Amino acid sequence: MTAIKRFFSKQSALAALIVIFIISLMLYPVSRTWTNMYNLLRQNSMIGLIAVAMTMVILTGGIDLSVGAVCSMITVISAYLSITENPVIILLLPLIIGTLFGFVNGFVVAKMRVAPIISSLGIQLIARGISLVMTSGETMHISGSAKQWLPQIAKIKVGPLPLIFLVFLVFALIFIYILKFRKFGRQIYAVGGNEDAAQMMGIRVDRIKIAVYTISGFASALAGLILVSRAGTGQPVACDGWEMDAIASVAIGGTSLAGGSGNIETTIYGVFILAIIGNMINLQGNINSWWQQIITGLLLIVVLMLQVIPSWRKSRA
Repeated sequence: MTAIKRFFSKQSALAALIVIFIISLMLYPVSRTWTNMYNLLRQNSMIGLIAVAMTMVILTGGIDLSVGAVCSMITVISAYLSITENPVIILLLPLIIGTLFGFVNGFVVAKMRVAPIISSLGIQLIARGISLVMTSGETMHISGSAKQWLPQIAKIKVGPLPLIFLVFLVFALIFIYILKFRKFGRQIYAVGGNEDAAQMMGIRVDRIKIAVYTISGFASALAGLILVSRAGTGQPVACDGWEMDAIASVAIGGTSLAGGSGNIETTIYGVFILAIIGNMINLQGNINSWWQQIITGLLLIVVLMLQVIPSWRKSRA
């Protein structure tokens, strides 16, 4: 019993995921099917990519509200570029553009000392505006030969698993390794823990900040390419609210929104906690899907309160 208590206290996000998963299996027989689980992995790989990158941004004490808008902009750009019928241009150029947006965001935060929430909000508005200008607010369809091969990417399987889930998994494992074992990872934690102390230790704080926002831009662009492959269209108003889902996943996983504490593994648990809750609402059938936002908000508030309680107790002592 003591071991179970210790597990629940140290791995609360994983424990919550296991409990919610078991409840889902008990209540909804459909959730036990591989088809349902396959769709869960496939549908949440995009949010997972964004949440992994968001974890590193938040670990530095920042926030990135632009990820959803950049993701939808990439779907539009990729669909527009399909007229070239050149796979390299259709896939590579949007990745470069998304990464560049992340770099600019990081540059403004790090070099111009603009608050992350303001800088990323500005980037969000620019990206969303570009999407709307390019499409006049309408869905943009893939054209030319890309109509044959681009939608097929999202359907590729590697064994029993969808390729897009494996892309997310590899992306997550790379940055789990970096945070745990590489100098860059240690520097991310140092910047988020105490920026002044990190600077005194010789860490190039500006470079670290620019790097994590650039990675966030790349992850958003990669998620956008997956989405355009899945939908077969560029969608200027897609991904609305994805930044909140990513932030909620990070926070529910236990990463401190003040920076310096947390990890990617627990963020992944957060992603799938929200995914299973959404899946349960869909399987119930008679509950409006908007309830997921209410539940997500309540979970977020509870987690943030739990993070604040220790410091509150110290101040009262």
